[in-house]
Amino acid sequence: MSGCSEWIDNSKDKRETHNVYRKGVIGLNWKEENYLHVYAPYMPHHESFIVGNKKALLALRDMIDEALQEGAAEQDFTSSDGEGYQAFVLQVSEDEATTFEALEMPYTMQYGEVNSNCFFVNETKRPNAPYSPVVLLNKK
Repeated sequence: MSGCSEWIDNSKDKRETHNVYRKGVIGLNWKEENYLHVYAPYMPHHESFIVGNKKALLALRDMIDEALQEGAAEQDFTSSDGEGYQAFVLQVSEDEATTFEALEMPYTMQYGEVNSNCFFVNETKRPNAPYSPVVLLNKK
């Protein structure tokens, strides 16, 4: 059973859970919310997508501008299922290049029960590499 199935099946009110996932029930507030989906590539050389409404894409652009000035930016976004999440844009400086090389790869194929990091091929002397990109937040 996938994590999503477990989450849905563990609902106390099955009727309510299934209604949430029926098309159109959520009622997207298109002009007021930052609706954004970020799709990582499945494996090397596959495409990635950033898809959102105009408000979200403008917020993402502002985040990039802020990260270029300040080194980091964060913003709340909403996916099309109505669930919110926090996104981060982080600038990696030249002196953090070895940390960047030690980050886990973004490819979704490597994820399952455990992240196999099967695409991590960078040579690094950093202990415990590859790292989650969260390590960059600790430096900002």
